[in-house]
Amino acid sequence: MSPKTLTKLSILAASLAGLIMLPIPLLPPQRLVEFAQSSLGLSVEAAYLLCAIAVQVAIYSVLGLSGTFVVNRAQTFRGRLLQTVALPLVVVGLAMTIRSLRAGHAPFWINAAVPVAACMGGVILGLGVLYRRSKVAVCIVTFVICAVAWAIFMGGSPQLRVATTESLRRIVAAGPNLPSGDARFGALLQAAFATSEGNRADLSNIEQNRAAILAFGIAIGHSNIARFIGLKTDGVLVQNAVALSQGTTLNGREDWARHYAVSAALAVLEHPIVSDAGGLMREQLDTLTRGSGFSFGDLAADRAGVRFTFAATRSDIAAGAMQARLRNGFSKKDFFPLDVQFPENLSIEEFRHNFGSVGSERYQSTVSEIEAALDRCSALSSN
Repeated sequence: MSPKTLTKLSILAASLAGLIMLPIPLLPPQRLVEFAQSSLGLSVEAAYLLCAIAVQVAIYSVLGLSGTFVVNRAQTFRGRLLQTVALPLVVVGLAMTIRSLRAGHAPFWINAAVPVAACMGGVILGLGVLYRRSKVAVCIVTFVICAVAWAIFMGGSPQLRVATTESLRRIVAAGPNLPSGDARFGALLQAAFATSEGNRADLSNIEQNRAAILAFGIAIGHSNIARFIGLKTDGVLVQNAVALSQGTTLNGREDWARHYAVSAALAVLEHPIVSDAGGLMREQLDTLTRGSGFSFGDLAADRAGVRFTFAATRSDIAAGAMQARLRNGFSKKDFFPLDVQFPENLSIEEFRHNFGSVGSERYQSTVSEIEAALDRCSALSSN
């Protein structure tokens, strides 16, 4: 085997290993988000989106660049044009296949948009340099981007996994003494956040709360959330936590408790535009409503979960305030409206007859009523 062929195989093997080893989801570390907030004057949502996109672009651009190392230089214009079109498709297809197999679902097209664009950009850059015979420059660029990406990932996922595990252990330990019904929902939420009471000095209040919300989402929402932070869904700890969901309700509804917890946890995982968890969100929330039709009550629980996560993680001060609130007790009315009387169990025909379509004036009016009801819940306020 020639040295040139051996080099190509080594690069291909390294790229495949990178795809297999990359964490799911690709979370930007909180310190990077905070830096973007302070340096660029962005809101927490904008900073998180920017950093999430930056992480995706860095990783998938490297994959695109790496792909150019394994092709031979085409001798004709037609061959070069074919490489420019076909190579990005091959790299993106391989990357999406591996990531989908690991995540257990295919990404929605919007979730794949950033990886596809970044991959294509990396391939085009790599081919441009290749035909200028500057492979050394490509090696340097690849090394630098990989080093930056490695530094980013070393700052995030392992800490989140450890903190979430600690929160799950606290939830399971509280299990034998838990009440039932709505009281169990509050007790589990308090148990999850009890890990935030100063026993993880290496984590910010925001990072502690993210871990607590993920643990709560695993226990009450769905065990599949565990795999996104590197925990085994069939592990003893996860299964013991999931067992506590039986008899846990929100306003007397087990499905609303699950909607709330799943949505809150998925809001932690990533911005929906660049989320590996996007497929899980649709899959799990659709499963909860399968056979029961469309429910504005379910939508209210989903929105409450998302707003809870934002309120608990939007700043370090707000995160600390949420910890203090839960240490002092749980009042359901602060976290979810006591009176939720929105249309439920609507068939497709009933929905079309009464609301027309998603986005119609009457639909938006009902959504506004939901948001107004959530505004009255003090724990969900963004103020």
